[in-house]
Amino acid sequence: MTDQRASQPFYAGIMYRLLTAAFGLFLIGVGLYALFFADTSTVARLVGGSALVLAGYNMVSSAYKAKQSWLFKLGPLP
Repeated sequence: MTDQRASQPFYAGIMYRLLTAAFGLFLIGVGLYALFFADTSTVARLVGGSALVLAGYNMVSSAYKAKQSWLFKLGPLP
């Protein structure tokens, strides 16, 4: 009898998926706040807020589908 978890990648684990979804929801919230309430120029607000919302959405959908998110694919950051 083999262990099913041994053949799964680490990002398919339930704890990793929950943490990824939680951080994705946090990014969506920060992005929406930046879109609607930031005191910067309109272009910076739209670009920054949209990027955060898009990255957060990708993390939530990646957690749902048990795939790697874009932030994970960036590699190890210093």
